[in-house]
Amino acid sequence: MIAVAEGLKATLLCLQNSRIDYMVVGSIATAVYGEPRLTRDLDVVVRVHDQAAKNFLEYFPTSEFYVPPEVIVVQEFSHRGQFNLLHTNSGLKIDVVVQKPTAHGIAEFERRRQVEMLPNVQAWIASPEDLIIAKLRYYREGESEKHLRDIRGILAQTPVDHSYLDSWMQSLQLTEQWQKV
Repeated sequence: MIAVAEGLKATLLCLQNSRIDYMVVGSIATAVYGEPRLTRDLDVVVRVHDQAAKNFLEYFPTSEFYVPPEVIVVQEFSHRGQFNLLHTNSGLKIDVVVQKPTAHGIAEFERRRQVEMLPNVQAWIASPEDLIIAKLRYYREGESEKHLRDIRGILAQTPVDHSYLDSWMQSLQLTEQWQKV
């Protein structure tokens, strides 16, 4: 777990130094609001413009990170796709997902929150409601029970905005999955 914390800290500092808008999502973010579970990857959504996309990798030193070729990163930014980085000392895999230009993609970015993820290390993370929505989408794709457990952990430990959730459940067609929680 210490190695994961090392990789997490290094990645968050690189993101902050880059001044690129980001938010942590996935299991690491879920642990802030719910129950922690072991993971060796960090999921990050980034919002960048064309020039920032071209310069993105310069903030991740190759002495600490495996980075894909620049052409792949620029391509993924333009297609609103994703790519991976790897913090070589810790083995932490970083899944970098480019923000989608959907109504929910924009809304969830505006609702992100800044929290202390590690001692003296602040990070932007998705709201608990938007993590629940993301976990329901993942559950719909693969029906992995870990996503439902993550959601239940959030609901047990963090107050949520049920009207916000209800409105997105309808428009994102997640009502069936939400009822399983």
